[in-house]
Amino acid sequence: MLADEFTQQTLLIRTALDSPGPDQHDRVCCLNVELQAVVTKIRELPGLSRFLLPPAFSDLQQVAREGPVIIVNASKYGCDALVVLADQDPVHIPLSITKEAVRELSSELGTLTKLAKSMVVTKEFAIILRKLWDEVVSPIVNFLQTVHPFQSRIWWCPTAEFSLLPLHAADVISRIQHQKGNTSSTAKGENELVSVGAELATIEQRVDGLATFTRMEGQESCIARVTEQLRKNEWVHLACHGIPNRTQPFESAFALHDGHFTIERIIRCELENAQFAYLSACHTTVGDEDSPDEVVHLASAMQFAGFRSVIGTMWAVDDAQTNKITSVFYDNMVDECGRLDYTRAAVALNRTMKLVDIPFDQRILYIHLGA
Repeated sequence: MLADEFTQQTLLIRTALDSPGPDQHDRVCCLNVELQAVVTKIRELPGLSRFLLPPAFSDLQQVAREGPVIIVNASKYGCDALVVLADQDPVHIPLSITKEAVRELSSELGTLTKLAKSMVVTKEFAIILRKLWDEVVSPIVNFLQTVHPFQSRIWWCPTAEFSLLPLHAADVISRIQHQKGNTSSTAKGENELVSVGAELATIEQRVDGLATFTRMEGQESCIARVTEQLRKNEWVHLACHGIPNRTQPFESAFALHDGHFTIERIIRCELENAQFAYLSACHTTVGDEDSPDEVVHLASAMQFAGFRSVIGTMWAVDDAQTNKITSVFYDNMVDECGRLDYTRAAVALNRTMKLVDIPFDQRILYIHLGA
């Protein structure tokens, strides 16, 4: 079989590379020619014409069938947005902001999120969102309005320091102006989680009759048991402490009863049919401080493990507000036929945040990743 031939040839090349000698170069060259012959045969098989080749743009373009994908890039040469559409060439939108300004905004936002237990709506925060709207989001929205209906679905794909900024919230700047000292209280990353029981009870009530619900609290919520349930179930709702590690991101973790469920452990889970994960924990989309492009955080780890759709958080979660959010959210996860549908997560989150009465910082800290 070609698969066996390919495996054998790669092993022979690896062995040759690990065996220095006067004829090493010639041996590797010969083996590589043989490997390329196998690869050529594989590419002749149906559906494998791009085997070991970068995907063609026409294939990548298919991800925009349900809505535009907006890649936002920051470099020393300038900042740009590239809008990928399903039915035409990509559209380039130059942005007036500089990479240095993006880095400053990211730093300012990071400082604000550390000032209190949870982020307080301040004048400085409003300034950040205003700059994001004026210099980044507004030019993109102006273009999108010419090609897509209002309120249609889009996918943000921020890179570098842009990945740390709430681009999704820039267009709601006017709402902040009506907030008067409306702040949050107990963050999930710091104190006892007094609302978790009510949060889980609400979810159980909402999905009753639609799905089997397994509830784990206290000693049951240990690493081995959680790992076991992740492998068995399609949906998961984690309500716990989130512990980001910005210098050693693979050590970022969910705090379980018997220790830290780290990213390193999460990505090694062998999941059967994972669909949706709701991460009701602090800082689940916070990654490496020095390499934001690597996107190594708890939410991305759940994606890497196999979850196709993930709800994550950009900063501290107010434990007192979570039950209000989840009760409305899971109602909106039911489709017209009365079934739970993970592909509704982004729309459900958007609708939820328009309906619930919670502090502004809690309204915009949740983001959706994936399908």
